[in-house]
Amino acid sequence: MFSGKPKISGFGKTIGARLTWWGTLTMLTVCTLVCALVYVAVYISLHREVDRFLIGEVHEFMAIVDDESWNLAEAQEEIRFQLGSRAEADLSFRILDQDKNVLLSSHETDPLRVSSDVEISQVSPVDSIFITTPKNRSGHSLRVCSVGYQRPDGRTYIAQAGYVLDLIGASLAKLRMLCIFAILVGAVLSIIGGRILARRILAPVQAMTLAAQQIGAQRLSERLPRSGNGDELDQLSETLNQLMERIEKHVQQMQQFTADASHELRTPLAALRGNAEVALTRNRSAEELRKVLEDSIEHYDRLTKIADDLLLLARADAGCLPLNRQPMRLEQAVADVVDLYKPLASEHGIELTSTTPVETWVNADGSLIRQLICNLVDNGIKYAGSGKKIQVFTSSENGTAKLTVTDDGPGVSPEHLAHIFDRFYRADRARTGRSQGGAGLGLSICRTIAEAHDGNLMITSESGCGTTVVLMLPK
Repeated sequence: MFSGKPKISGFGKTIGARLTWWGTLTMLTVCTLVCALVYVAVYISLHREVDRFLIGEVHEFMAIVDDESWNLAEAQEEIRFQLGSRAEADLSFRILDQDKNVLLSSHETDPLRVSSDVEISQVSPVDSIFITTPKNRSGHSLRVCSVGYQRPDGRTYIAQAGYVLDLIGASLAKLRMLCIFAILVGAVLSIIGGRILARRILAPVQAMTLAAQQIGAQRLSERLPRSGNGDELDQLSETLNQLMERIEKHVQQMQQFTADASHELRTPLAALRGNAEVALTRNRSAEELRKVLEDSIEHYDRLTKIADDLLLLARADAGCLPLNRQPMRLEQAVADVVDLYKPLASEHGIELTSTTPVETWVNADGSLIRQLICNLVDNGIKYAGSGKKIQVFTSSENGTAKLTVTDDGPGVSPEHLAHIFDRFYRADRARTGRSQGGAGLGLSICRTIAEAHDGNLMITSESGCGTTVVLMLPK
C-alpha cells in the first residue's frame, strides 16, 4: 500500500486538464461562430440600409430635377444647397447621359468619377445597380447606386448617388474589436469555470482514489464511497465495490483453505512422527516394526490423497484442469465403480445396487468421471450406516445424461447442507482429523469435475430421510 497522490507528469495529462481545455476550445469555437454570425448579419444589415437610403436619395434628387423642368443648372444649384446643409459630406449625386458625360454633379470635384464605368446597357428604369468602389486617397470607400431614367424624347440618363462608408467601416471595426474582446473574456472565463467544474465533477473520483489507496491485504473490508447521485461514477464505485467483495471472499476462502490444508496435513505428519518416535524408544520386534510401517504407509496414502486432491482443486481454480474428453458410456463407468465398491459396502452392512437400463454416452474425461462416481459412492458408504441401501442409476432426458446416487441413511441437516460443497467441511465431525472421516474434499472435487464438464451437481437431503445426489452432464 502506498500513500499520497499518484504523480502524473506532462501538460494536460490529467482528466481535469483535458476537460478544462476541451471546454475552453468548445467555448472559443461557439463564441467565434456567434461573433462571426453577428458580424455578417450587421454587415449585411448596414449595407442594405445604405442601399435603401441611396435609392430614396436618387428619387428625391430626380424629383428636384423634374420640378425644375430639367433645367440642370438650377437643379444642380438646389441639390448642392441641400447637400451643403448636411453635417457630414458623405453623400453625392450626379446625372450622366448615355455617352457618360456628366450633366449634373453635387460637388465641384466629382467623387463619383471612379464609378463612371457603369454601362448604360446595364441600367434600366426598373432595376438598380449597386457597386462598392475601392478606397480613395482619403481611405474611404463609396457605395454607389445607379438608376436609369428615360425621357419622353427617348434619351436615356443615369442618376447616381454615392455614400461614403467611413461611418459604417468605423462601426464594423468597433464591432470586430468587441467580438475579439468577448472571445478573450470568454476564453478566460471558460478556463476558470472549466477548472472549477472539472474539480467538482472529479471530486468523487478523487475520493474514490484516496479510499482505494487505503485498501490493503489487512483492510479488504473497506469500500469506495458513493456520491448518491446515481450517475456513472456511482455505477463505477458500485462495480468496484462488488469486485472488492469478490476479492475479499476469495482471499478469505484462500486463507481458510490454507488453514484447513495445514490442519489436514499436520495430522498424518504428526502421526508419522509419533510412530517413528515410539519405534525408536526401545528395541522392537520385527512384528512391531512391521506394524509401525503399515501404519505409516496408511498415513502416507492419506497424505498422497490429500496432495492429489489439493493439486486437482488448485488446477481447477487456475483454469488449468486438463481434460481428456472422449466418448464414453456413463452406465458402464457406474457398473465398474459399483463392482469395485460392493465388497466395501458389504463390510459395512450396506446394500449397493445399480440400475443402468440404456446406454448413455457422454463426451468426458473417463478418469475424472470415475473419480466423481467413486467419491459419491464412498461418501454414501461412510455416512449411510449399517443396514441401509445405496442405489446408483443413470438415465437420459432432453439431451442430458443424468446420474443419481441415493441412500436411505440419516441424511444431512439444513445447517450442514448449506456448506456441503465447502472444502474441508465434514458434516459429521467437522475437521476432527480422524482418518476414517476423510479430509472433506470429496464433494468439492465432485462439483469441480462436474463444472469442468459443463455439468451440474445437486444434492438434496433431510435429516432422517436419506440423501440424493444428482449429476447432470451434456450428452
